Amino acid sequence: MPHDRRRSLFAWLAVILAGVSFVYWATRPVPHGECVVAYSLFGKPPPGPQLDQFAQQAYEEAVADGRCEPPWPRWRGWVD
Repeated sequence: MPHDRRRSLFAWLAVILAGVSFVYWATRPVPHGECVVAYSLFGKPPPGPQLDQFAQQAYEEAVADGRCEPPWPRWRGWVD
């Protein structure tokens, strides 16, 4: 009988873990719609991470200026 209890406990833990993982995934903010940002640099190109930082900063400025919509939680796309 203890073996069945252990199996049942593992099954419940798996269900709880799956539920928590799904809720976490569904509530992460994701960009939606189309938002085009552009930037230009002159001279020697900076390293890749710095280019990503420039792109992220341009996106955040576009959101702050109202030119792009801010990211939504993933679940909002399911009900809209």
